[in-house]
Amino acid sequence: MNDTVAYCGVPGSYAEEAALCYFGEEAHLITASSFAGAFEALKQQQADYAVVPLENSSTGAIASVYDLLAQYGFFIVGECPIEINHCLLARPGTKIGDITEVFSHEQGLFQSRDFLAEHPDWKQTALYNTAAAAKMVSAGDNPHWAAIASRRSAAIYHLDILAEKTNFKDRNQTRFVVVAPKAIHSAENNKVSLAFTLPHVSGSLYHILGIFAREHLNLSKIESRPIANKNWEYLFFLDFTAETIDSRIEGILEEISKASQTLKILGYYKNAIGVERDEE
Repeated sequence: MNDTVAYCGVPGSYAEEAALCYFGEEAHLITASSFAGAFEALKQQQADYAVVPLENSSTGAIASVYDLLAQYGFFIVGECPIEINHCLLARPGTKIGDITEVFSHEQGLFQSRDFLAEHPDWKQTALYNTAAAAKMVSAGDNPHWAAIASRRSAAIYHLDILAEKTNFKDRNQTRFVVVAPKAIHSAENNKVSLAFTLPHVSGSLYHILGIFAREHLNLSKIESRPIANKNWEYLFFLDFTAETIDSRIEGILEEISKASQTLKILGYYKNAIGVERDEE
């Protein structure tokens, strides 16, 4: 039986592209209307995996997904970076001069802010997904609407592309992660994600980071999120890569655990950042 994979959005979304890239065309995809909905599909055993965006190379971390990882206690088992090429889409016959309102996900609007600044008279309306914006523009009977979404969305929803690469950086990637209820151990794993809290002791974070420096490990990401109902206390998220996950790495994790107040291993998986992907 093929894997069932939940993602936030509708066909044509970047999340769908990431799911298909990671699992292949044979995967059974189900949609959710929010990131929390994708996690809930896992919790309710409606899906085997969820594919969610964790960070963008232009705009940084997607905080709500970090919060959901902490809340649900699931594991990262893979990752897939997707090139983001936002386009301005509209119904056939619409011209840029006709547009009065543009729809997209808030990230799509933010990443296209320089382009949108050239059209200050346009109303900007955020929806839960870029492809959902394209679908709405296609279904609506309003020649003044436009969406910022992918080329694939234009093809699926029969929209014209009025402008390409509306994002303010030419090289724009979103890192999607694959989330599952259980960790997956594989000889190919060379990346580890952690979540930890620290004791209120001067230099505690410096001590943790010093372990990585001493062991010559590549610390690729660190992010902090406020802990609910605990003012000025933080949960730290950290990614690092190694040649292989072996007994040495397990010993390092044990040392980090002793230096932390709490430690959760969010997952072991294969690094895909900065790795060339074979063209299909």
